[in-house]
Amino acid sequence: MPAATSISYGLSSWRCLPALMTLPHRHTEIELNLLLEGEIVYAHCDRLVRLSPGRLAIFWAAIPHQLVERPLACDFCIFTIPLETFLAWKLPASLVQDLLAGDMVIDADGANAPLDQLMLPRWHEELSTRADPVVVLKEMEARLWRLAWRHKSDAATTMHAEPYSAAEKMAHYIVAHYQAPLTVDDIAAAVGLHPNYAATAFKRTFGLTIWEYTLQYRVTQAQRLLVTTDASVLDVALQSGFGSLSSFYAAFQRFTGTTPKGVRRAVRGALRAA
Repeated sequence: MPAATSISYGLSSWRCLPALMTLPHRHTEIELNLLLEGEIVYAHCDRLVRLSPGRLAIFWAAIPHQLVERPLACDFCIFTIPLETFLAWKLPASLVQDLLAGDMVIDADGANAPLDQLMLPRWHEELSTRADPVVVLKEMEARLWRLAWRHKSDAATTMHAEPYSAAEKMAHYIVAHYQAPLTVDDIAAAVGLHPNYAATAFKRTFGLTIWEYTLQYRVTQAQRLLVTTDASVLDVALQSGFGSLSSFYAAFQRFTGTTPKGVRRAVRGALRAA
């Protein structure tokens, strides 16, 4: 999968030896991952997450994520699903809300692994060779309904364990307090570090400065509000932690390449057409 800090893929798939990412990566789609061989580690949101073979993982890729570890031998299936397609499926709210809030959901039921290891390579092959993706989309939707049923009754499938490194603790603090006025000094003090040391440790782990990460997370939350609520752009800005519309528009354009109204218009137009 091509590495980039911000891009859009639409409905796409890859089966590959994934490249390590030098920077956090984000795009607008829902992402499905399945390892057929090997293990990988993501820096995702405010923690490191290890994925094992046969366990389907799903997350909203607008949340910054970075592949930071992988073995030499690794067989990885990746799918991106347009957000408007995913929302049109009207999956159970418990799953949708957790994903849009920034959780990575991993199927805890190992009994699903053999079928997933057959079906997801088939999805990739069919998306690569057939013009009409309707059958694959129907099968994706059905698979996510099954995951949602399990997710509703098994909170362990949601990756929200407590962070453990200093950088992860800082990211966790940002995620918990993004709506409040924050400074780098505040974030460093929350984990008992000198600001200079905190800045270095954070950049080493996440590839972004503390302030870049804060802005990017706030923009992600603004995107969530834009597509799931009728709040005004001003209210979205304020609820996402921005102190002014000018700072909100500047950050939104920087990290998404479009405007808040453009995001809302695109998603709702697609939902009406679905």
